[in-house]
Amino acid sequence: MRRSLIFSFCFILSGCSTIGFSDLFNDYATQVSPVRQAIESNNIAQAQSLIAKNSSMHSSYLLNQLEQARLADLANMQTDAQSQFENVYQQVQNKREAAKVQLSSGLEQSNALFTNDSAITYIPAPYEMSMLHSYKALNYVYKNDVEGALVEVRRANKVQVDALIQNQAALDSATKEAQQHYPSMSKVTRDVKNGFQNAYTFYLSALLYQSSKQYDDAYIDYKKALEIQPNNIYLQRDVLRLAKKQGFDQDLSEFKKRFGEAANIPSEQGEVVILFEQGLVPKQHEFKLRLPIFTSGGNARFYSLAMPVYKDNAYVRSINNISINAQNLVLSPLVHIESLAAKTLEDQIPARIARQILRLVAKEKVRAELARSTGDVGNIIANIYNLASEQADTRSWLTLPNQISVARSSLNSGAHSLTIGTQAPINFTVSKQRLTLIYLTSINNYFNYHVVQL
Repeated sequence: MRRSLIFSFCFILSGCSTIGFSDLFNDYATQVSPVRQAIESNNIAQAQSLIAKNSSMHSSYLLNQLEQARLADLANMQTDAQSQFENVYQQVQNKREAAKVQLSSGLEQSNALFTNDSAITYIPAPYEMSMLHSYKALNYVYKNDVEGALVEVRRANKVQVDALIQNQAALDSATKEAQQHYPSMSKVTRDVKNGFQNAYTFYLSALLYQSSKQYDDAYIDYKKALEIQPNNIYLQRDVLRLAKKQGFDQDLSEFKKRFGEAANIPSEQGEVVILFEQGLVPKQHEFKLRLPIFTSGGNARFYSLAMPVYKDNAYVRSINNISINAQNLVLSPLVHIESLAAKTLEDQIPARIARQILRLVAKEKVRAELARSTGDVGNIIANIYNLASEQADTRSWLTLPNQISVARSSLNSGAHSLTIGTQAPINFTVSKQRLTLIYLTSINNYFNYHVVQL
């Protein structure tokens, strides 16, 4: 009996090889909550001390690297951030190219049957990878390395193109059926078409192309951003001006019908572009999904599955306007990252439910074997383990902002001042026929900014 109990217990714990015990009994969102609270309290040093330092063998290693890189950026430690972002990018590339990934993936799926989905190696979602490249591009911009930044925005755009190709197949009936059992996330998803097309990355790309006088490329990416955010007034003006500048008369005629005329920018003026991050992307919560599962005898039994979900409460930003030289400018959203995250989760629902059902069956077989070979003791141990380890996989990049908005204005060359909320004025300079980028980040009590001449 003792030998059977030890063997069975070791068999159960074999699923823990890529996660720690804290991961087994505490979901990711719960573990990261103190880190997020430290950020909101403007204590980045504390947030960095609280974030886990996982080994490269840990199933959440890449996600952990993303969190650390983002915290380094918030602490103005751009060199450290770039190194960690690059590490994630290279490892993701290697995982996609290596033939052995199929074997390791299969082993992880088996491990997850006896623990939970947290045992599966976390591969960043497309929206997370596009944000990785966007942050890398910004860090190059801060060093006045536009060429390096352009490499990153091309990578960000490729992420979206590749994801779009893979997403062409329509949802089948099984997928739709599975999603019907889930709580609504429609307010959070905001009717986005998919979880990876990001107008912010296209807009950043277009800005960099425009600053390099690659106007055709800039126009293409402004148009892509506009397709995603058709009501953004600054995108409307951008495509109008560049369509006129580049002689795209047919496009210009169509855009004039939709948006009217766009004022020309006098030659003695330049432009200021404000990109503004606000808040933190919401975390996932656990809920119990009850589904009928048929036994070998044909009897239906209802089981509760632990699944992740976003609460259906859309983020409302606290700041909607900025002021330049006492002139009010409206901030217009480029991306709601919460929408991309929720849509990504929504698309994963069928696969997650399938894994949960397989896990439930596998754990029940182990419990039955323990009960048969070791009696009540084994049965109790298995039931306790199954109950404690049955939790939702709530992993996602939780230090990302919730929304990113834009404001843009033409100004006379010379010194100017930007005011936002209760923050001290930000002084900057505009050069004629040039772009000045002001990048703002506001997370509750945390506030930071960068000013760059493009």
